[in-house]
Amino acid sequence: RRHWCAASESEPSLIQDTMTYGAVGAGVGACIGALESAWMLNPGPTPFRTTLSLMGGHAAMFGSIAAVFAATEATGHMINGRSDANTVAAGCAAGSIYGLRNSNLSAAFAGCLLFGGAQAMGVFKSWEGHGEH
Repeated sequence: RRHWCAASESEPSLIQDTMTYGAVGAGVGACIGALESAWMLNPGPTPFRTTLSLMGGHAAMFGSIAAVFAATEATGHMINGRSDANTVAAGCAAGSIYGLRNSNLSAAFAGCLLFGGAQAMGVFKSWEGHGEH
C-alpha cells in the first residue's frame, strides 16, 4: 500500500517529506543569505533590500533542492520499494536543480554527478559497515 501523506518510520511520505525538507532547506538558505549579506563589503544604497534579496534567493534555491530530493526519494520508494538507488537518484535530481535554474545543462549534469555521487558514497559506506557484524 502506497502512502501519499501518512508518515511512518519505515516509509517516506511524498507530501509530508517534501514539505518538511523544503521548509528546512529554505530556512538554511535564508540563514546563509543573511550571513552572506552580513559579510558584504558594499551592500549598496539599500542594505535591507539587499539582505532580503539574498535571503530570499538562497531560501528558494536550498528549499527547492531539498524538496526535490525528498520528493524523488519518496516517489522512488513508492515505485521501487526500499532501495539505495532511490537515494542516489534523489541526489542526482536535487543536484541538477542549480544548473536547470540557470538554463545550464552542463552545470545540471555536473550537479547530478556531484550530488548523486555523494549519495552513492554514503550508500557504499553504509554497505561497508554492515559487513563487519
